[in-house]
Amino acid sequence: MSKLRPELTGDGKGCTCPDTADSLYMIRDAVRRRDTLIKGALKRDGNVCAIGAFFGDNPTLALKASLIDEVAAYNDSIKTASPKVRRNRVLQWLNWKLKVLASG
Repeated sequence: MSKLRPELTGDGKGCTCPDTADSLYMIRDAVRRRDTLIKGALKRDGNVCAIGAFFGDNPTLALKASLIDEVAAYNDSIKTASPKVRRNRVLQWLNWKLKVLASG
């Protein structure tokens, strides 16, 4: 269970859980399809965080709780930025994570 997104109450049983690399690509692609990201919650007033974007696009998939918390922590660490700037910074970070993963 995620510590930073406790509203995710499912245990993921019966759902496919992509590996870390595929999950990061899918999160990145979901974030790319949004104009903004919120912080501190999965969704609020029709808007989503990076993890909320993933589950909005992939409602039948699961993610590892550690990955949810890692992405949510970075998403939420951008405290004073506008939702659009937050989205752009999260995209930059996801691209960096994927680059590191590919080179390792």
